[in-house]
Order: sequence, then C-alpha cells, then structure tokens
Amino acid sequence: MRRGGIREAVGGRYRGVSLLCVVVALNSFGLGAIAPVLPLFLEQEYGVSAAEIGITIGLFGAGRLVTSLPAGYLAQRYGRKSVLGLGAAINLLGAAMVSVSFSYAWLTGWRFVSGFGGSIFLTVATLFLRDEATPETRGRLLSLQELSILAGQIVGPVMGGYLGDIFGLRSALFAQAGLMAASLVVIVVALPESRWREEARTRRRTESSPSPLPSPTGGEGAFARQHQRGAMWRLMLSPAFIFVGLFALMIVANRQGARFSVMPLFGRAKGFEPGDLGLWISVTHVPQFFTTLASGYLSDRFGRKTPIIPSIALMCLGIAAFIGAGNLWQLLLSGALLGMGEGLGSPASTVFFADIAPAGMEGVTIGLLRTFGGVGTIVGALALGAIADAAGFSWSLWVDAAVLAAAGLGLMIFVRETHRTRRG
Repeated sequence: MRRGGIREAVGGRYRGVSLLCVVVALNSFGLGAIAPVLPLFLEQEYGVSAAEIGITIGLFGAGRLVTSLPAGYLAQRYGRKSVLGLGAAINLLGAAMVSVSFSYAWLTGWRFVSGFGGSIFLTVATLFLRDEATPETRGRLLSLQELSILAGQIVGPVMGGYLGDIFGLRSALFAQAGLMAASLVVIVVALPESRWREEARTRRRTESSPSPLPSPTGGEGAFARQHQRGAMWRLMLSPAFIFVGLFALMIVANRQGARFSVMPLFGRAKGFEPGDLGLWISVTHVPQFFTTLASGYLSDRFGRKTPIIPSIALMCLGIAAFIGAGNLWQLLLSGALLGMGEGLGSPASTVFFADIAPAGMEGVTIGLLRTFGGVGTIVGALALGAIADAAGFSWSLWVDAAVLAAAGLGLMIFVRETHRTRRG
C-alpha cells in the first residue's frame, strides 16, 4: 500500500474510535447525572423502600438479559452502526419518558425500556472497538470504552447533584434525556462502520491457513455454521467463560447494587446531602480513569490476570472505608478506593472475553459478557437492597465485599492466562 493510503487507513480508524468515544461519553454523562439523584427522587417523590428503589435501579440493567446476545448477533450480521443507532434511539425514548414520570410504576417501566436500549448500545460499542484492535493492542483500545464512560461520569454526578440542589431532583432527569439525544445525533451523522476490519482479518487468516477444513456434502456454509456452534459450546463450558463471567457479574453488582443504590441511601442516613453524594460519585471516577489506563497497559504487557488481585483488594477496602465514613473526606477516600479497584478489574474481564471469542462469533461472545453484566445488575440491586431492608446497610455492603472477593479469587485460581508477555 502506498504511504498516503496507510495514512488514510490510520486516519479513518482513529476517526471512528474518536467519534465512538464521544458518543459513549455523552451517554455516560447522562447516566452519571441521575446517579446521585434517582434514589433520592424515588424516596422523596413516591415514598418507596430501599428494595423498591433497588428494583428500579436494577431494571435498567435487566435488558441485558434479553438484548445483549441478540444485539451482538445483529451487529455481526448487519453491521455495527445501524444496531448502535437503534440502541441509542430506544435509550433516548426511555430517558425522555422517565423525565416526565408521574408514578413509581411509570418511571420503573420506562427505566427498563431505557436500559433495554442502553444494553444494545454498549454491547455494540464494545464490538466496534474490538474490530479496531489487534491482540497486541486489545487491552488498551478496549479500555477506551471504560475511559469514555468515566469521562462522562466524572462530571455527570456533580452536575446532577447540583441541579438537584438548585432546580429540584427532576431537573437531572431532563438533563439525561438531552444528552442521550446528542449521542444519537453523532451516531447518525458522523460515525463510520467498522465491521469490515474484522471481516478482512478473518479472510486473511483463512487464506493463510495451510490446510483449510474440509467441506462435507452439506456445503461450506452449513459446515461453517456447524463448526461455529461447536466452538461456541466449547467456549460456554470453559473455565474462562464461567469464572471471568462471574467476576464481571460481581463488578456490575457492586456498581449498580452498592454504589448506585444502597450507598446513596446509606450516605443520606449518615447525614450527607445530594451535593456531597454527587461529589463522592464523581471522585470515585477520577482515580478510576487512571487505573483503567493502567489496566489496559498491564493486560497487554504482562497478561490479562495481572490487574485482578489489586482490583479486589482496593474495592474491598473502599467498601470498608464507606461503612466507617463519618465526614466528607472519609467519604471521598472510600470513593477513590472503589474507583481505583473497578478501573483495574472491569477492563480486564472485557479483554478476556475478546480474547476467547471464536472467529465469526465475536458479536455473540461480547453479547454473552453483557448478559453476565445484566444478571449482576439485577442480583446486585435486588439482593443488596433486600439485605439492607432486613439487616441494615452495613451488612448489605459486607456481603457485597465477600462475594466480590470470592469471584475474583476463583478467576485467579481456575482460569488460564490468554495473553502472555510480549516477546521482542
């Protein structure tokens, strides 16, 4: 390829990555804006319990159970951009209806719709970045999605908390809908398609294979589908799929069930104001931004399991610090520890799944990872909310820490490394 052609190819690649990061950040900005406000809005406006608040928080991620796998399949078959736009449009519809809610049932139902679209959106965003990466750069490039989410969530909670203080709690819900609309406009107007990159790599692997698989009488297409189904069943029965999936489940359960549901209510009971809690969530994301960068580098340079133990230790310390927090500085310290831990752990599980995806089934594999996250959202929000109602906030958070540590240790013990240190 001539030199100009190389520059054009590289420029096209990074243009798509940059625009996707903008889209994800706008979406995350909206989600962050309502994070410190939504539990307080539900409690103040509708007088519901911690368990009922957990249902509303959890239903946002429940859509992953039914949409992540189909979203990955559709993006594999019809392209990334169109399915990404569909998810963003559904998310916008749900967020707009939440902002004009007049009852608990209305808000909870439309919250589910918004999560339905958000699940499609994030599944395909991950697949888009996998298209752009090579195995040697996969950790760093996939971490860009986490970094984009964090960029929005660092600013969003502060904005949402202060909007709630000054203009009322509902104002943050309107802000979320506006930001979702902006992300949809960027997708429709500017985002390119990325599917052709993965297809080109698959063709090169096939052409370079010295002994291609024989084709039975059913034809090449039928044989390829049968081969892919066998590969997918082997994947789903492997220790990597099971234990990495459980660790990813608990990362999301901690985020949605503890940080976005139980902890704001516990913080309010301790006497903290909405603005304090918004600042706490934002501070959680600041160190997470940098440890996410570190996680991508460590995964590519030293192996995918490298960040896991530090992640577990920091998150458990953060939970303990929150339980004991009695002033704003202690609250912010707990947030910093939680953020550093999740920043190390969350990208590592995504890269594991990207590594083990069978050829031609990348979208379905990423969809399965998102399905684990959907289970984590529901289990985390419902279980931790119910434990908080029955035994108190502290017990709920100690249970969260214990199960999170067990999931991470299971990954370290039973899962084989998928990417070794790079050789010169």
